[in-house]
Amino acid sequence: MNQTDIQCLKTHIDRVVEIETLNGKRLLVNVISVFDKESDPDVFFHDVSADPGQKNFANTPGFALSLNEIVSVREYTPKEGRA
Repeated sequence: MNQTDIQCLKTHIDRVVEIETLNGKRLLVNVISVFDKESDPDVFFHDVSADPGQKNFANTPGFALSLNEIVSVREYTPKEGRA
């Protein structure tokens, strides 16, 4: 993970990004917050892999992932369906 990936997380608070982890998992997450200045930097998020369009998180658990476990971050662009 590089500084560009961290910046992508920070600029996508309350938005969906795709994260690839060290173990090869790809997750779609709605970013809650990013703590990169701490001794154990991490990101808090809602996992929206099953429903990237989800908007209501009242009954959805939040998760944390160490920034050290993330290989890459990229913007999520929903695929358009065919007519």
